[in-house]
Amino acid sequence: MNNYFILIAIFAVTACQSKQQEALSEASMPQRMAAMKAPAPEQDDSSTDEELTPELPAPTGQPAATTNRKIIRNAQVRIRVSDFNTSGKAIEKAITQSGGQIANSNETKSDNSIENALTVRVPAARLDAFLTLVLKESIFTDTKTITAEDVTRRYVDTEARIRSKKAVEETYLKLLKQARTVEDVLKVEEQLGQIREEREVQEAELRQLKDEVALSTVNLTYYQQTEVALRPEEPIYAQIWHNFTDGFRLMGDVLVGLFYFLPLGLVGFGVGWFILRWRKQRRKAVK
Repeated sequence: MNNYFILIAIFAVTACQSKQQEALSEASMPQRMAAMKAPAPEQDDSSTDEELTPELPAPTGQPAATTNRKIIRNAQVRIRVSDFNTSGKAIEKAITQSGGQIANSNETKSDNSIENALTVRVPAARLDAFLTLVLKESIFTDTKTITAEDVTRRYVDTEARIRSKKAVEETYLKLLKQARTVEDVLKVEEQLGQIREEREVQEAELRQLKDEVALSTVNLTYYQQTEVALRPEEPIYAQIWHNFTDGFRLMGDVLVGLFYFLPLGLVGFGVGWFILRWRKQRRKAVK
């Protein structure tokens, strides 16, 4: 009789869990938006409503829809600087002042420029101030892009699902205490392990959202053009003359390179002459 009761309880909890998840995904956000637009009506203090509905902040001078928004703000900036080293130090100082940190750095050099590509994480509240300090080092701004993604709905839904999982987990723990046989214990623990695994995945997703909301990612590239890049373009006759002189220079380099192989040529010629002479003497001896 006890086994029959536990099996019925497990099926009931599983069915309630699936219904709660479907209801949360469809109805949680409209309820919150309605609560943000109008004063909240009086509600009873039942434990079920508190578990399934996230707590809303008390009304303040500004609407709750503005204060509780979860926005992910990122930026992409590419600037040209006059002095690579001086601007690099200034940018590092701006990162420190903004409470940020460098997640990645990639410095490259070419014939025309030297540049450094940074991935910077700064507090979202200080993103605008940080960009202002960075742009002070710019003599020309190639790119400045700021993106904002509203993840409020994902944030609220994930929190609600976690609370629902915790409530179901507590129910399974109570069933586990009532189990009397090994078979009942194994069935309850199997369901309990699945619930915990799903809850941990959702908690990891929520932590990721919190990190992305709290810290903005800035892909910052600053570079300095070299003297070759800044040199004005030469007229066509000057380019022809430079190519003509480069051709003679190349021929000279080839002739110089041949002298590197001259000792090897002399050694090879001597060895070949010695072998031919030895073969002639051998043929005469055979005859």
